Amino acid sequence: MHIRHADAEDADELAGLLNSVIAEGGKTAIDTPLTGSEFREWFITGPHCICCLVAVSDNGILGFQALERFHDDLPQSMADIATFVTDRARGSGVGRNLSHATLALAEAAGVQHIRAVIQRSNKAAIAYYQSVGFRADDASRQTSDSVTLIRSTAHVGEAKIGLS
Repeated sequence: MHIRHADAEDADELAGLLNSVIAEGGKTAIDTPLTGSEFREWFITGPHCICCLVAVSDNGILGFQALERFHDDLPQSMADIATFVTDRARGSGVGRNLSHATLALAEAAGVQHIRAVIQRSNKAAIAYYQSVGFRADDASRQTSDSVTLIRSTAHVGEAKIGLS
C-alpha cells in the first residue's frame, strides 16, 4: 500500500467508493450519492479543499481521506477530516496510514486542530479516530446524532509523510 495525493482522474473511482459507503447506511452524514464531478469539487479541487489523499494497492484504491474547510463554523486554524475505506480493506491499517500523512500535511498548511464529526451510530469510526489521537472536546458541539472529536496537529511534522 502507498499513499498519494488524489487527482482529478481519481474522482469517478473515489465517488464509487463513497457511494458504496453511503449505500451501507449509518456510516456518513452524506446521504446522496455523488457523481465524479461532484466528488472532485467536494473533495479534490474545491476552494475549501486542503488535501485529499488516497491509499492504493496493486488491486486499486483502498480508501481516501480529505481535509477541508467546508463549514463556515470553523475557525481558520481548524479543518474537518473525512475518512472512507473500502469494505474489504477496513481494519487493515489504511485509515492509520492515511491519518499520519494527512496530519503532517495539515500542520504544514497551518491547521492547528482537526475536527471529525461522526455519526453516533458509527462506533467503528469513533474507535478509529480515537485510536489515532482524536478526543472529545467539551466545548465542541455534540448532538443526539453525532459525536465531534478533535485532534491537535502539533509536532506531527517530524513524522515521515511517505507520499508518492
